[in-house]
Amino acid sequence: MANGRQLVTVGLLGLLSLPAMAAEGVEGRVQEFFLGDGAPPQQRGEVQLGTGLEWTRQDGETRFELPVQAEYGLSDRVQVEVKAALTTPEDPRGLDTAEAGIGLALVNDRRRGFTLSLGMDLEATRDFRDDRFRPGFEPYLLAYQDVGPLGFNLQLKAEELPGVRGLEGELHPDIAAGAVLALGPLRPMVEAGWRDEDGTSTLLLSPGLMARPLKSLELGVAVPWRLHAGGSRDVGVMGMLIWQGGGA
Repeated sequence: MANGRQLVTVGLLGLLSLPAMAAEGVEGRVQEFFLGDGAPPQQRGEVQLGTGLEWTRQDGETRFELPVQAEYGLSDRVQVEVKAALTTPEDPRGLDTAEAGIGLALVNDRRRGFTLSLGMDLEATRDFRDDRFRPGFEPYLLAYQDVGPLGFNLQLKAEELPGVRGLEGELHPDIAAGAVLALGPLRPMVEAGWRDEDGTSTLLLSPGLMARPLKSLELGVAVPWRLHAGGSRDVGVMGMLIWQGGGA
């Protein structure tokens, strides 16, 4: 009888531990993508800090931006985030965009390697026509799937800028898809996207490479090619540095 009670106790403990195991979220092959946001949220108590450098040359003009971001996991399914895009000291504008938002993972299944997230960002965006900030909001849907050593990420966003100071309201779509391959500490990747950049519809194709020298640290570089609606083309360079720590 004692052995029977022990078996029952062990069995109940095993059943109780299953939900905790199932609740563990997807980690992903990389923490972030260059053109799109990664769908897997931060785990409870986990912090992610990121920065980089983006160089583009359009219509004969060279432009540098310094993106910075921070994410924090309120739970294994809910995270809050803040982002900003800073210009280099040579550009007197100083700040291009500032965002704050919250994301919710509707599905975060580590066993299947699948995440489906939705969220909302509130933002202030500098308008290229009058150099003033416009308030806006940006709902988004993100999906991620692991397939063996591969990871696939999809982003669907819609930036809504209300009409202010004589400017008409605008809706800017932002679609990005990416694939990444885990090869030890190296993560070769390719992304494609379609977005509105300074009022111009733009197609993007970006090969890149991420490296993970430490479990908490990622760094990488990508070369995005842009094809604008008017037929003009340009190429840029994007760098990224991500640190992640904490967690329950």
